[in-house]
Amino acid sequence: MGISEKYLESIKAIVSKRSGLNLEGKKGQGLQTAASTAFSASGFNTIEDYIYFLSTPSYQSRVELDKLISLLTIKETYFFRDSHQFDVLRNFILPEIINKKRTGDKRIKIWSAGCATGEEAYSIAIILFELIPAIASWDISLLATDIDADALSKAQKGEFRKWSFRGVSEDMIEKYFTIEGDIYRINDSFKKIIAFSALNLKEDKFPSILNKTDDMDIIICRNVTIYFSREATNEVINKFYNSLNEGGYLLVGHSEHFSEYYKKFVVKAFPHTIVYQRLEIPLLSQQHGITAAYKGIVFRDVCKEPVAAKVKDSEVFTSLRKTNDSEETVIFQEAAQLFNENKYDEASERLVEILELNPKNARACVMLAQISANRGDKETAHKWCEEAIKIDNLCLDAYYLLSLIFQDNGELTKAASLLKKVVYINPSYALGYFDLGIIYKKLNKNTDARRYFGIAKELLIKEPKKSAEPLADSDASELIELIEKEIVTI
Repeated sequence: MGISEKYLESIKAIVSKRSGLNLEGKKGQGLQTAASTAFSASGFNTIEDYIYFLSTPSYQSRVELDKLISLLTIKETYFFRDSHQFDVLRNFILPEIINKKRTGDKRIKIWSAGCATGEEAYSIAIILFELIPAIASWDISLLATDIDADALSKAQKGEFRKWSFRGVSEDMIEKYFTIEGDIYRINDSFKKIIAFSALNLKEDKFPSILNKTDDMDIIICRNVTIYFSREATNEVINKFYNSLNEGGYLLVGHSEHFSEYYKKFVVKAFPHTIVYQRLEIPLLSQQHGITAAYKGIVFRDVCKEPVAAKVKDSEVFTSLRKTNDSEETVIFQEAAQLFNENKYDEASERLVEILELNPKNARACVMLAQISANRGDKETAHKWCEEAIKIDNLCLDAYYLLSLIFQDNGELTKAASLLKKVVYINPSYALGYFDLGIIYKKLNKNTDARRYFGIAKELLIKEPKKSAEPLADSDASELIELIEKEIVTI
C-alpha cells in the first residue's frame, strides 16, 4: 500500500528543507517508491510517527533521512569517470599546485564531495601517486564525503567489481589493484591519504576545521547539485568558494554549469571542460596584461554586425572563418556577443559547448585564448593559441595573439618570428607589418624597422580596404599618423 499524497507532500517538504533536494515535477517521481521503502525499513508503526521523526533534527533522524535520500539519488560512478576532467587534473591543475607547493609546506588538500562508493576519490589518489614520486614526504589530505552511509562503507573497503573499471587500462588495474575472483581490491597505500566521512552539503556547516573542509586546493563535486533546488545550489556553491584557498579550483559536472552560481569564480576553459577558480585579486591587477600595438580591430564573420574583441584596453583582430554547422554558428554568435559585453564566464561556457560539438573548431580556441589574455592569464592564452594552430596551421589570429604574448613577455625575437608567419598568411595585413616595425625599433634594428613601417603605410594608403579590412577609415588614418611618428623617432 502506497503513501497518500498528503503525507508525501509532508515528506517532500522535510527532505527539501533538510537536504536541499528539489523534488518538484519529474524529479519527484521516485518519491513514492523511495519513501515507501524507507518507511517499511524504519521500524515505525505509523507514517505519522515516521514523518514526525524525520522533521525533528537529531543524529538519529539524520541517519534515517540520509537513507531516504540515498534511495532518491543515483549512485552511478566508476574510475576516471569523465576522462576530460581527469585529463585536466592530471595535466594542468595538479601539476600547477604541486609546483607551487614543492618549495613550501608540501601540503595539498582535496575534497571529493558526493564521493558515492569512492571511485572518484581513489582515481584522484592514483593520479597523485603518479605525479609525486616521493609522495610519502608530502602532507596529502584527500577528504571524501557523501550523505549515504552505506556508500561510504563500501568506499572505505576499497573493493570493486569489473563494472567500476570501464575505460581503465589493464596495466593500471594490474599496477594498483589486487584481483581475487571477481573482487578488485585497491592497494592499501591509497587508503592512507583518503578520509571518508558523512556530510550533508545543505545542512552541515562548512568550511570548518572540525570537519576538515577548510583551506582546500581542489573541490570536486560532480552530478550532486543536479538534485538540488536553485537556492540550495547557490548556497552550497558559495560555501565551496569559502572552503577554497586563494587560487583553489572547483570542478562540477557538465550539466551543472550555470553562470548564476559561479559569479565569484574565475572561469578557466580547457578542451572539452571548464573549471572554476577562486581568485580574490583579479588576474588583470596581478599582471600587466597584453597590450596590442593598435586598437580598432574586430571579429568578422560571426555576427551581422562586427563585435569588438578587446585584449585589456586594446582590441585584437580575429579573421574567423565561417562554419557550415548552424548550431556551432549560433552558439558562437552568442559567445561573441557575451565577449563583447565582457561577460567572459558565460562566453567561455558557450565556447566549451562548441568544442564539445566540434573539437576541431579553431575559432573557439582563439576566442578562449583572447578571454584568457584579457584576464592576464598569459599561460592559458598561450596554450589555447597552440591548440588553434594544431587544428589550423594557417590560423592567422592565433599566431598574432601569440606574438602579442611574446611581446608582453619581452621575447621580441620570438614575437617577430610569429609576425612573419602572420604576414606570410596574409601579405596585405598592415598591422602585422606595423608590429614588426615596433619590434625591430625596440631591437635597434632601424633599417628593418623603417622597412616594415613603410610596407604598413603603403598598404594603408594604396589598398586600405584590402590591407586593413577590419579598420574604419578614421582608424586607418590614425594608424598612418602613428606610423609616421614612429619613423621620425628612429
